[in-house]
Amino acid sequence: MNTLAPRSPSVSAATSTAFVRILSAYRHSPGLLAITLAAPAGMMLLFGFVFGGALAGTADAAAYRSYLTPGVLVLVAAMGLTATASTANADLHSGLTDRFRALPLPALSVPAGLALAETLTGGLALLIMAGIGLVAGWRIDATPAEILAAVILLLLFRFALSWAGICLGAVIRDEQMLQQTAPLIFGTIMFSNVFVPTETMPGPLRAFAEWNPISAVVAALRELFGAPGTVAGDAAWPLREPVTASAVWLVVALVVTVPVVLRQYGSARSRRT
Repeated sequence: MNTLAPRSPSVSAATSTAFVRILSAYRHSPGLLAITLAAPAGMMLLFGFVFGGALAGTADAAAYRSYLTPGVLVLVAAMGLTATASTANADLHSGLTDRFRALPLPALSVPAGLALAETLTGGLALLIMAGIGLVAGWRIDATPAEILAAVILLLLFRFALSWAGICLGAVIRDEQMLQQTAPLIFGTIMFSNVFVPTETMPGPLRAFAEWNPISAVVAALRELFGAPGTVAGDAAWPLREPVTASAVWLVVALVVTVPVVLRQYGSARSRRT
């Protein structure tokens, strides 16, 4: 009598299962979304209203808030990186990842499910933050196609950062060390054009800020949403061609992080076989 060996689930089926598991965890922990929004919302109030008049100079403070809002949206997406890293790291410490490794699942499925779930919840946070920006005076001056392109760029940016977060959580096994990376990530975000134009910065800092991937994504969103602000003629290439530069940075991020994550999630299985 012939017996058929159990078939391994497809990548899509296993990914969807992991995706639903992560979403159910967020459903039971709604405070995670509030924590993700707390700091960016505070930044919007602080820089948009407390410092807004001084930063705007002779210009209209409301115009500065329109300039600021795309940067804050990127800030929301970027700050989700640490939450994703913590989730991946917690799964490793709890033994859940090892249990997944013991199952006949494709190595891609678990991190892909986590990345998709983080992108979806990040999209919800971005939607709420966009509403706060509109209440604060942000106005969009763009065509529907440009708005759609901006939304897609934001979600792809969050997706790429989800993989970067999973990579950090899997590579940095020490939970306390991982927590110490949060200030470094936030500092990297601050050295950008989120709050002020890069041409106001001194030479070396300006060069770093203009080649910071965050600056390219922020500049691309400002261009697509029709936010006020111009790019200096001597700005670096990522700010002169921000949409193209953003696409390049996103591809680079995925090419670097996805193979590392797959090695980490598939290492235990390879040792067993």
